Amino acid sequence: MKKPHLVLLLLAVLFLSGSDIYEPYSDYKPVFMYRTDMENAVQLHEARTIENPGKIYLKDDYIFVNEKYSGVHIIDNSNPINPVKIGFLQIDGCIDIAMKGNVLYADNAVDLIAVKFGQEYNSAEITERVRNVFPELRSPDGWYIPWEVEQARPENSIVVKWIKN
Repeated sequence: MKKPHLVLLLLAVLFLSGSDIYEPYSDYKPVFMYRTDMENAVQLHEARTIENPGKIYLKDDYIFVNEKYSGVHIIDNSNPINPVKIGFLQIDGCIDIAMKGNVLYADNAVDLIAVKFGQEYNSAEITERVRNVFPELRSPDGWYIPWEVEQARPENSIVVKWIKN
């Protein structure tokens, strides 16, 4: 009979001794964007250097390289000896892409978007957005947003990436 009481006492002591030992600590801090800014930022830009590559998608003579949390590089590979970077589609919070026809499907942080390209991928237009399909991005080391950061979080903001402290 004394053992259940001992276990309960031990649990109470651990619980009341301080919550610091249970607080997760991340080596990363979240980067927030207002939803309207995130949605309006999806645009086709000039080609730029690949710095943090993710998934690669091949479509006809083109290569699409995900730039983790930033967007998609578009490369003309019609001459494999001399591939040519032709553009960068900014999609904040993007870590995954897929294509069907000339439509690119990507995660825009928590949203799923469909982007239709023009001929030779020289223009891009969002044709559909489904909001809040995906969970908010967790830090690369697996932790959630710390409580104190969450309390100071701007209203209507979304985590679009994490940066190392």
